Amino acid sequence: MRKTVLVLVEKLYCDAHIARDGSEVEATASLKLGRDTWHLCLEHNVSFGRYLCDALGAPPESEAVEVEPVSEPEPEPEPEPEPAAVQSVMIAGEVPGYEWDDAREAVRNLGYEVVGRADDSTVLLILGEGGDRNATKLRDASERGIPVMDVRKPGRFKSAIRSGELVGGDPLPEPAKVDRSGMSERERNRAVRAWARENGYAVPTKGRIPMHVRHAWEHRDESEGKAAAA
Repeated sequence: MRKTVLVLVEKLYCDAHIARDGSEVEATASLKLGRDTWHLCLEHNVSFGRYLCDALGAPPESEAVEVEPVSEPEPEPEPEPEPAAVQSVMIAGEVPGYEWDDAREAVRNLGYEVVGRADDSTVLLILGEGGDRNATKLRDASERGIPVMDVRKPGRFKSAIRSGELVGGDPLPEPAKVDRSGMSERERNRAVRAWARENGYAVPTKGRIPMHVRHAWEHRDESEGKAAAA
């Protein structure tokens, strides 16, 4: 079934034509002055426009406004990652086959720092000859759980440097007892035996040193002084 729908369409007619002869000519533009508005066809739009231009003068051209281009903000540079902390190593005692400076330089060449006291970066304690007398470094290693690499065996340190890898896992020794002379008990016993043999005392190669031999060694300076005076 077909339906017919009527749609109202509003048309605007030129007010100038209506005022002149009552004809209906469709308006194409509007002229507004204050509260009043006139609808004009193309013909009267042009003629009234010319009249106003002659009477009032052409309107000034709008000054061109220079629009500065909006620059996009430069992306902020990404922060550079912080360099990884350099791991450090403690060396206690003398490394067999190496001078003091050479041993430390060899460790630095592997990318480690050599420190006197352990900190959060310390990952290894290298134990050399006499290292058991350094109670401070042994205590640092014990408290912080730092692995120990015992290099008192000749060639152990050199092999590790050649391989480029320092590996711990050796037992941490107890700090050696040191007397007033600065010698450990083992060094002291070695010195007593050597002195006793040179001075005619019979001492065993291993085991307990007789008390009279120890007493004589402790007072050796007095005995030598008396002999020199006589």
